[in-house]
Amino acid sequence: MKKHLSAYAPSLGELWLIMLALLCAGGSLLSGIVAVILSHFVSIDLVSLSLALYPLQFVWAIPFILIRAKNSYNEKTLRGIPVFQKTPASFGSIPKTLFFVLLLVLVPAFIIVTEPLTAWMKMPDFIKDLFGAIGNQGWISVLSLVIMAPLLEEWLCRGIALNGLLNNGYSPAAAIAWSAFMFGVIHMNPWQAIPAFFLGLLFGWIFWRTRSLWSVIFMHAITNGLSVTLTWAFPHIPDDAATYDIVGPRLYGWILAGSLVVTVSIIWLFFKKLSPAAPLFKRASQDRFTAFAIKGEGSAES
Repeated sequence: MKKHLSAYAPSLGELWLIMLALLCAGGSLLSGIVAVILSHFVSIDLVSLSLALYPLQFVWAIPFILIRAKNSYNEKTLRGIPVFQKTPASFGSIPKTLFFVLLLVLVPAFIIVTEPLTAWMKMPDFIKDLFGAIGNQGWISVLSLVIMAPLLEEWLCRGIALNGLLNNGYSPAAAIAWSAFMFGVIHMNPWQAIPAFFLGLLFGWIFWRTRSLWSVIFMHAITNGLSVTLTWAFPHIPDDAATYDIVGPRLYGWILAGSLVVTVSIIWLFFKKLSPAAPLFKRASQDRFTAFAIKGEGSAES
């Protein structure tokens, strides 16, 4: 199946079909219906059921992607068109263990730096209550938010969407921006969508530079894990509270400045030390142009 997914380069329109129709509409509707039905037969509240059934949201998207990928691979193989090959993950001159330790530091620092961009958004009380309930479901919160969400959403938004756009000839900047926008949209509410967009830009850049899906899965797990941990550790704090509200103006200034220094320093280090990713995608694009040329020559001969 890996070789099939390597050949799959969905168009922007097809990606929006997957995100909006199959995931946001079809998958969410199905999981919601199943949760409501099960709530009448089991003694579990609806929020817990919805979290436990989170993977069900991908029930239409994943088979669609796998079928499309297999068909794309078979079609290219039949026509003798070169297929895209998966580029091995690379961390440049940074030891892998150190790289993941730096990610562990970078993610919370980046969240604090970008927090002022979304702190102005006032969250309705029912949304606060919903987010609080979602983070307070014990092991179900951990399983759904810290394990399943990073695995499924990163596979879709970076492994399929970003990788596919890059293989389709989009510039890295455009591909990263589109995949980040899709990442925000699938959260289906602005209080999560806007922070998710900024995080998606960071996740996309890291994936582009390393081609490591596990890197962005790890970053996503840190993000959600921090949210769940804070909900458990400080249940009295409102779910829309920002760092400024918690620590006060004087300490917040130091925290924000320190986080900015940490974020810029680690990103600068990655920029310098990670292997340049652009040539890898240029080779993929060249294969694509070569494939079109072969296809064109075949049509001309026939």
